[in-house]
Amino acid sequence: MEQDVYQKDNMDEIDLMDYIKVILKRKKIIFGITILAVIAAAGFSFSMAKVYEISTSLEVGMIEKEAGDSFELIEEPSQVVAKIEGDVYGILVREKLEISEEDYPKIKTENPKDTNLVVIKIESNKTEQAKNILKEINQLILNEHQKKVETKKEVLEKNIELIKRDIEISQKDIERIKFKISSLEREKIVLENKVISLQKILLYEQTPGTQFALFDTQEKLEQKRQEIENRYLEINSLENKINSIQNQINYLENKIDNIQLTKITKMPTISEQPVKPRSLLNIVIAGVLGLFIGTFLAFFKEFWEKSNKPR
Repeated sequence: MEQDVYQKDNMDEIDLMDYIKVILKRKKIIFGITILAVIAAAGFSFSMAKVYEISTSLEVGMIEKEAGDSFELIEEPSQVVAKIEGDVYGILVREKLEISEEDYPKIKTENPKDTNLVVIKIESNKTEQAKNILKEINQLILNEHQKKVETKKEVLEKNIELIKRDIEISQKDIERIKFKISSLEREKIVLENKVISLQKILLYEQTPGTQFALFDTQEKLEQKRQEIENRYLEINSLENKINSIQNQINYLENKIDNIQLTKITKMPTISEQPVKPRSLLNIVIAGVLGLFIGTFLAFFKEFWEKSNKPR
């Protein structure tokens, strides 16, 4: 049993040594093919036109919701991405820049998770053309969002104007009531003087007619005072109404001020290093592939020679 195990280990060692001997014997083939593969990959990589990544990003703006204390996006970033990928803007860009559909590069877009950002990328060897395309797309999106914001602002401003008219009406009502109060105050003074005169008469002449006149005048005076007080309460109510309306105006004006416009967070920028071809990666892959092919050929040649050796 122990002898069988020994023989097996010995055979494995012999087989391994045979492999190493073949590799050493055919090393020129292996090395040569590996070098050729590396040179070919390097030549191919360096002869190809360098492709750069041109990228830009926008942050979609927000508008305060009607309920307040929260905001809504001018447009969902996913919708912007879908429009770019659907070539909604591409038609306008090609027309303006006079680019044919065949020469128009593929555009990649993404909306990073939990952000309002829209990232737009182009891989091209025509870097200036790609930059101009991204600039035009950015401008189209900004213009589109600006129109939406202007529409929202117009609605808010119209509401403010309507509310301001309510203030003007209330202020005119206050002026009218104040004028009425002035008239009532004069009437009150007349009644107060009449009461004083009747009281003086009653000191010398206690007649039923004079007493009735005094009672009637006092009652009218009290009614006049009550009417004046009611008028002041009306003014107070109108002033509270004006304050409430002014608060609404301030709220709407704050909504306008708090509008966050869509903005470019990164202007179209060309990458410092080309993204294609990846010369080093190509050379490494070619070297590994050449090594495998060279090794295979070395063993194949060894097998072929042994098979055709005269016995």
